[in-house]
Amino acid sequence: MVKKILCDYCNITFADNLSSRNLHLNSNAHNKNRKNYYSLYKDAITLFLEERQKQPCRRFRTTGQCQYGSNCNYSHYTFEQLIHLINQEHQQKIFREVEKVNAIPSIESWLLKYQQKLYIKSIDIETNIQNIQLNHQLRNLPSLMPVVNVDQLKTITLNTWPTIQG
Repeated sequence: MVKKILCDYCNITFADNLSSRNLHLNSNAHNKNRKNYYSLYKDAITLFLEERQKQPCRRFRTTGQCQYGSNCNYSHYTFEQLIHLINQEHQQKIFREVEKVNAIPSIESWLLKYQQKLYIKSIDIETNIQNIQLNHQLRNLPSLMPVVNVDQLKTITLNTWPTIQG
């Protein structure tokens, strides 16, 4: 059984061998489909620079449709639409720059975070010191002492518990 490959641009499968791959990748249909796919993700400035060099498509201008679609050698955009694309791109660029400026934290917010971190560290240090003191006090409790033999258990008096402070 021959392994097959799916071309994402053309949505067809072909045999996985060198000759079939080269035949498909060099075909006009594949190149057009790949070009159409990447044209969807062009930014407005690149699109403007490409479209302003083309003549307007007469068929698209008169009927509103063109049988060649995105493969047409002529432009389907009016000059006003291209200017509108440029303006949109410019507004998005300004918006991204404003977001970058707003992303920089203020001194007050940084100071507040710094104080919160110091407070959390001081609480952690205090609880660690209390735990160490408590462990030291609990080490002397008869019930927590390691049992060496059974005779030692008989000699323990349980009515002398140390007081735990905490």
